[in-house]
Amino acid sequence: MSQATLYISSEYNPHSLQRDWGFVVSAERRDVFEVILENLETIRTALYCSVVAAASLDLSPRPSKPQPYRPAKVTTDESVGNGAQLYHEVGFDIMSLALLADVPAHRPLHLTQNSLIGHWRWLRDVWRIASSRPRFTEAMESRNTTTEVLKTGKNNLAIAELRNLFKKVQQEPDNAGLYISFLGSLSLFCPFIATELLWRQGRIEQDPISRSRTKDKEGIAE
Repeated sequence: MSQATLYISSEYNPHSLQRDWGFVVSAERRDVFEVILENLETIRTALYCSVVAAASLDLSPRPSKPQPYRPAKVTTDESVGNGAQLYHEVGFDIMSLALLADVPAHRPLHLTQNSLIGHWRWLRDVWRIASSRPRFTEAMESRNTTTEVLKTGKNNLAIAELRNLFKKVQQEPDNAGLYISFLGSLSLFCPFIATELLWRQGRIEQDPISRSRTKDKEGIAE
């Protein structure tokens, strides 16, 4: 892929979020970032395990069932690249969706540039609608089916439910609980965009830049 890839634009640029939230997400999802320079099979397995851990689920594989913790083969078009190249070109969120959306993690996956563009377009729509949402001062998170489906070990169906949840968010713009619930589920697969949107809703106490400055001052005081 070239420097002018179609899914990197002023409308939704994952790297603009990465600058602010990268060290927060990399600390919380260290298990993924430790293998980000490896091949896509290893990254995909780490992503799956990280999502399960972030959702606080126990999906220990049974002997009689497929084991998604074992890397399954990932093939790509020549234009897609591999490993670190993909991460640096499309960002963590798009890479995560691309590796987990189409089939369960224990099955082989073929990754195309069209699928990357499709995931970018969906996140562009999420960003376009959610970034202009007013802050809900009182919002109780409601339950949704994304995590329930994830309990079956089918990451692809969980992402399908996440997309359906976003459609409901669009249909019910005043439903604060539904929106916060969507952001919580989005954070499992797309932590950069979700962290930014959760912070705008007051669900994260302090932005990372201010937090970093506070730590620096504390270090000087010591």
